[in-house]
Amino acid sequence: MELNQLEQFIKIVECGTISKAAEELFISQPALSRSMQKLEQELGVELFSHEKNKIELNENGKFACTLAQNVLRDMRNLREQIRQFDRSRRTVSVGSCAPAPLWEIMPTLTSLYPEKRLVSEVKPEAELEEGLISGTYQMIITNKKDENADTCCVFAGSEALLLNVPRLHPLANMTGGVRFADIEKYSILLYAKTGVWEDIVRREMPAAHIIMQEDRDSFEALKRESALLSFSTALSIKQFGNAGGIIVLPVLDESAKIDFFCRVLKKNKPLLREFLERNA
Repeated sequence: MELNQLEQFIKIVECGTISKAAEELFISQPALSRSMQKLEQELGVELFSHEKNKIELNENGKFACTLAQNVLRDMRNLREQIRQFDRSRRTVSVGSCAPAPLWEIMPTLTSLYPEKRLVSEVKPEAELEEGLISGTYQMIITNKKDENADTCCVFAGSEALLLNVPRLHPLANMTGGVRFADIEKYSILLYAKTGVWEDIVRREMPAAHIIMQEDRDSFEALKRESALLSFSTALSIKQFGNAGGIIVLPVLDESAKIDFFCRVLKKNKPLLREFLERNA
């Protein structure tokens, strides 16, 4: 028995007819019929009830269909687990709840592990946790210090939210800083790929009119040329610079500051030992 026979069998069940299944599988109808006859011979049972111009699963076929679906699902899982294992040996994959920590951590990892392929992405906290456990990520960067029996954790830096204010804006005179309550009544320009910062802004200012911008260059242009408020951080200003004519004010709320932590499964600690010891 071959896996492709099971795949063909499932396709016939899905399509309802051999002719339609053959069309979707890009093989001839006689070839598919012979493949199913061979499958029945190898199993030693009939799977189909044959009637004029019609074919249906018999009870054996219905039972076999369930088992075949389980076998194919297990094979997909097997392939994915083997591929993940191979990637884990050759690749360091990092997931982060915000983009800024990656700007400094990824170059550090590149210098420490030049032989490794490094990849990173920004994902919600729940997906990071799942990815660390499943092996999708060898390291995650979160705003939660959560060292336990299975993980080790090192400090990865802090980031504080800043408000970009056009000079003629009513908030421009609040040189001591602003709070979310001061900002909420105004329209806010927000870059879409800020990870956990978007969650914080929406939670702290539920009534705010937020204008999302997906493209970084467009966001920077609107920040310079429009009368809209926008957010940045010291790290994003270091990375992308800041526009002239903009007053940068600190956001004073406690929730406007994040401490980041790198978390690694203890079983993966040898893979990233140099980095963890450097940041301990």
